[in-house]
Amino acid sequence: MSQPPLATLQTASFFVPLKNRTGKLAYSLTNDYLFKVILQNNEDILRALLGSLLGLPQESIQSVIIMNTIDPGATIHNKETILDIKLVLNHQQVLNLEMQVKNEYNWPERSLTYLCRSFDQIQKGRNYGTAFPTHHISILGFSLNGTPKQFYSHYCMMEQRTHHIYTDKFRLSVLDLTQAALATEPDRQLGLDLWATAFRATNWEEFQMLAEKDPLFEKVSDALYIVLENKMLADQIRRQWEAEADEKRRKENEQRLIRKQKRMEAEQKRMKEDKVRMQEDKMRMQEDKVRMEAEINSLRLELAKAKSALAENAQN
Repeated sequence: MSQPPLATLQTASFFVPLKNRTGKLAYSLTNDYLFKVILQNNEDILRALLGSLLGLPQESIQSVIIMNTIDPGATIHNKETILDIKLVLNHQQVLNLEMQVKNEYNWPERSLTYLCRSFDQIQKGRNYGTAFPTHHISILGFSLNGTPKQFYSHYCMMEQRTHHIYTDKFRLSVLDLTQAALATEPDRQLGLDLWATAFRATNWEEFQMLAEKDPLFEKVSDALYIVLENKMLADQIRRQWEAEADEKRRKENEQRLIRKQKRMEAEQKRMKEDKVRMQEDKMRMQEDKVRMEAEINSLRLELAKAKSALAENAQN
């Protein structure tokens, strides 16, 4: 059964202009389900975001084809293995966009898995040289451990000593929303600092301030408002959030059980080692007892010999 279409500004009788909206957002754009629904249903917003992330003028973005669309209201199962947005840009480049707020301490491996899966798109019998350039962009609500603090960073395969690029068809980028204060002048010229503020905005007043700087963000706020006012979609976002919260609790409980089991195993190992030490101590004590008894018997024998010698001397 097909899902009902998204409400539009023209048909939304409940629509309230941005200037009249106040208060807290039910969900921010860092919600990955909300992020996906808004970008796949508002191509002008998606194109604007791509222009900022890739440093491309709008006129150079001729086509955007989303390869993993979802029906609004559909449940995303097994979220860990599904990209937020996978698209083909200008019929010649594969691009992944992924929003991730919770640090599960596996992002380098996870993002590389996404990138490799997307790069592996050559049909059987085709020349490997026909592979599209593939670029994975992570939008993160945390900083990666062990990496320099940067707002927008880029990674590629290169030789360690000469820094020669092995291939420019395989790239990873990370937009760290927690480091927006480190945005460079080129980042600001592309509006990436404003996008970071929009993603993390928690109330309508923040969008009002963003719209004063760039009218694009009034469109972003309108798209967000329409989704949040759509009961079906709002319920789905809530269910998705609850499902992820349940999954998080399940994983935490699983980790607690694993830690408890490891503690029990460590305690059992310690008790076993203590038992072995006690047995070894008992054996040493028995050996010491035997040795002491042997020494006592030897002393008694020597004492008996000495007494016998004294008796013989006394008789003589």
